[in-house]
Amino acid sequence: MLPDQIERVPAYGSGAQRVLVRHDLVGTPAPGAAATGPAALATVAANIAYYGYALSAPAYEALARAGDDAIGAWWVGLEPVLAKLTGADRRMDRFVVYKNFPAEVLAMDDVAYWSRQILMYWGLPSEYVSEEERERPPLADAPAPRVLHAAAPDSLPRVLASLCALPARWTDDQWEDVEYLVDGPVDLATVPFVENRIRLAALMCARGLPATVDTATDVLRLAVALSDGDVGLRRPSRLRRFARRERRFLLAMLEGAPNLDEDVARRPERFKRLMRELRPGDYRDVYPRVVAAYDRLYRAVPVPTFNARVEALLAAGDPAVLTLLATRPGEYARRLRVLVLAFGAPAVEMFATITGRLTVIQLLKLRGFLSTVDKRRWRMYPPRGNWSRVQVVAAAHLVRLPVDHRHELLAAIAAELTARLEKAPPVALSPAVSRVKLPTNDAELAPYGRGTVFPIPAGVTFLRSASYWQFGAGVPTGWFDNSWNFFDADWTPVGACCWTDVRFGGRTAPGAVFSGDPISGADRQGRACQLIDLYPERLARSRVRYAVWSVLCYSGRMFSEAQDVFAALQWGENAEDGALFEPSRCQLAFPLAGDSHTKFVAYVDVARRELVYLDANLPAHIGSAAVNGTRLATSMPAYVEYLASLPSVHDLYRHAPASDDGMPVLYDDADVSITGGPAYVFRPSNPANTFDAADPARLL
Repeated sequence: MLPDQIERVPAYGSGAQRVLVRHDLVGTPAPGAAATGPAALATVAANIAYYGYALSAPAYEALARAGDDAIGAWWVGLEPVLAKLTGADRRMDRFVVYKNFPAEVLAMDDVAYWSRQILMYWGLPSEYVSEEERERPPLADAPAPRVLHAAAPDSLPRVLASLCALPARWTDDQWEDVEYLVDGPVDLATVPFVENRIRLAALMCARGLPATVDTATDVLRLAVALSDGDVGLRRPSRLRRFARRERRFLLAMLEGAPNLDEDVARRPERFKRLMRELRPGDYRDVYPRVVAAYDRLYRAVPVPTFNARVEALLAAGDPAVLTLLATRPGEYARRLRVLVLAFGAPAVEMFATITGRLTVIQLLKLRGFLSTVDKRRWRMYPPRGNWSRVQVVAAAHLVRLPVDHRHELLAAIAAELTARLEKAPPVALSPAVSRVKLPTNDAELAPYGRGTVFPIPAGVTFLRSASYWQFGAGVPTGWFDNSWNFFDADWTPVGACCWTDVRFGGRTAPGAVFSGDPISGADRQGRACQLIDLYPERLARSRVRYAVWSVLCYSGRMFSEAQDVFAALQWGENAEDGALFEPSRCQLAFPLAGDSHTKFVAYVDVARRELVYLDANLPAHIGSAAVNGTRLATSMPAYVEYLASLPSVHDLYRHAPASDDGMPVLYDDADVSITGGPAYVFRPSNPANTFDAADPARLL
């Protein structure tokens, strides 16, 4: 059971508000003795708008009843949350070299620009080579705000339930929310994704709450999690010394684990390290199964494993492998293509018998794979999910699935999905939610999935990307380079904009321009920021169809080695209006972390005027984006094909009953009226609407 009550700060405290705002909600103060004055309400509304948000009508009415003092205290709790989420708290525009960007850079020729840049590399402060900051025209445009709806008393428990139900690895922000929300026992059976379940179990153990896991591999993962290692077991992790109580706790779970020998045989070296720390021989009479498994492990006694049996049957061409794999539906699904090519119709028929034991997200992913696999020019193979080492292989030589078998598989999946969702409430499904992808396992930055599309409004004339970083006092200068690569319609490289190529597409009216290369070591706290402006219409005139945004760790220091790395993207109508960083213009904003040297954040389809979210650590040269065009000309088309195979919110809800009066499922509610009841709205922007946010994860 989820905890009935989650202890939390008052509704206007920053901790609760951080969780709520990330889910398009906001806690409001209780009614006061006197109504709030018009001046206070107007001030708060303007302050919220500065950060790119607006309040729904019920939330605004709650503020109107609270009184001046109450909304003052409420704003004190809310403002730091909005500033942190948008990046405004970093004051990143203060650390840009040329404060009058882009005009100041555009006025320089190459000789002037590089002369000044070299002087800064030699140690001359940027103030001596840049112009005095001029007052900029006030901001005259801002995108539609994101609406925050009033939180209900059960909003925080519902957020926790939604997070627990996610069938994908939690992002850092989601994990931060879980850490805040968990303050009582949680039924780990409600957490379907293994790594999330183990991280939550480790958190509960650390807080003295009861938590157990079932399999020997999960016990290994838990021991790694308690040692602050990689729960996914993708990287080597050093186990800490466990107290006697912890050793007995872990050994007891191993003793009761099914398939103990098989799990140990699958990862012998990791289990040797675990056993050395747990010392099961100290409790020989209490945990005899573990002691026996430990003995067999060190004597290298062969253990017949499930995978070994499968491989032997496959090598022999024995159709009995279908029956064996059907006992583990997830494994059958992972090997589906191989099985159909090897055994044909019997493999298809067996698959139809196991669809009822696959999860909805497994079925959706299979559907996406089968729908696109034979149309792809490329296949990508990231070893153990490590996209920085991804291998791209031409698909032309791969054997295609027979068309009739592929159609039969897709029909079986569609029938099962329809059967699962036929009891769901009817939906009024907008085709636009096909732009919203469901979360994937190895995403790091955002709660939505890779491949999610953000249409660029018609009036937007420029996009401004930013990379900001902070190393801390006394740390040598380093760079996290804000970079763009440009390609034509066939993904042929046509140029770049980055620290080495400061303009693209002409000097006076370029398609992209760079704000100057800052020296982080010149700041007491090691802070710096780079901006790049893109002008879509000019890019189109320079034959650019695709623009790919990356942040590259030039200095060889990974994102995790800095105190803070932050990426943001704004867009607007006039690049010279407003501050260099305006939170209300911000479309994407998130910290960059992790043990990688590259992050490909998004790409722009210039012709379609769409921004497409990537979140990929693709292999690239970190010295300069200018040399990455050829490599990306292969990896990006392959990655875009991969994105097309990922399931969307539309793919999920298309199997629910349809009705014009059903639950709205929308990308944006700007032109739709919703008066109560459940609704899914990816980007709430209509303050007049009231609804209970539906969570697709509950159906997965």
